[in-house]
Amino acid sequence: MNHRTASLSSALVALSLALACKHAPTDMPVCSEYVSAGRSDEADTRALTYDVWFALLVPDVQRPALSVPAQPHECSGREVTATAIHPDAAALPRRPLAESDLTFAEGPGGQLLVWARLDHFDDGTARGPVALVRWVDQGVQVRGIGTLWAPARRPRLRLEPFGEQGALLVADGERCPADDPRGCTREFHLLPLVDQRFIQVPMVEDGAEVGPAHITRDERSDVPLKDGWIRRADVTRHLRVDGDEITINEAIRVRECDPHAQPELCQDSRSAREERVLVYKDGRFSTTRSAWAQMATPSP
Repeated sequence: MNHRTASLSSALVALSLALACKHAPTDMPVCSEYVSAGRSDEADTRALTYDVWFALLVPDVQRPALSVPAQPHECSGREVTATAIHPDAAALPRRPLAESDLTFAEGPGGQLLVWARLDHFDDGTARGPVALVRWVDQGVQVRGIGTLWAPARRPRLRLEPFGEQGALLVADGERCPADDPRGCTREFHLLPLVDQRFIQVPMVEDGAEVGPAHITRDERSDVPLKDGWIRRADVTRHLRVDGDEITINEAIRVRECDPHAQPELCQDSRSAREERVLVYKDGRFSTTRSAWAQMATPSP
């Protein structure tokens, strides 16, 4: 495959189809890269080197150094941009891209999901294009594209059937802040695939927007009590997608703990389980407010 790499890079811009800004038919590729006039070896082996993947998804990445330009564009011609889940996140200095900045997952019908992380942030998240890729006889085609800003550690991608002939990208991973590498949390990020674009949409709880659609799997809250004990609340969430219905299952446990005891002494106070339906309509996800908001920070 190496003897074709140079020609692949030089042909990339000419062969990429910037159709994402139109309402393209679903049987048309967003971007295409043909590595030969006839059937390619790459299509047979279904293997590309990581630098070629970056060249396909982000044509303006500088090769061979694989440095990221000031404002990168994905293969459809759109800027790589998204809204931060954590607004105070600061970008880390850019470095040359590496194979570890790519994540792959199986998609429907033998397709691939690919996330290329171009920028990393001090809150443990990363940002870059995410694509649904199909192998064809002449090479590869991008059938869906967008920007994903999500946790960077051990990311996982899956594409769920959603609604009438639609799809939902579920991206989850561990967010480990630079100033607290052991304080990791796992988050689920939800991006519908609309007109062949993965789009970031807001989440609304009881009519109030709470940011881009995402769910934190595990959370903990410690509230000091007057007697020196703490009230500790923990919640664990699971996400289920079934057709056009998304359900958030929550298990909440509240304990009162003596932080000075060795080992720490805790007494169960109360617990709750609830199931919330997440509805996608008019370009946003809506749900009810979680009982966690009341149980995590009650009055001491």
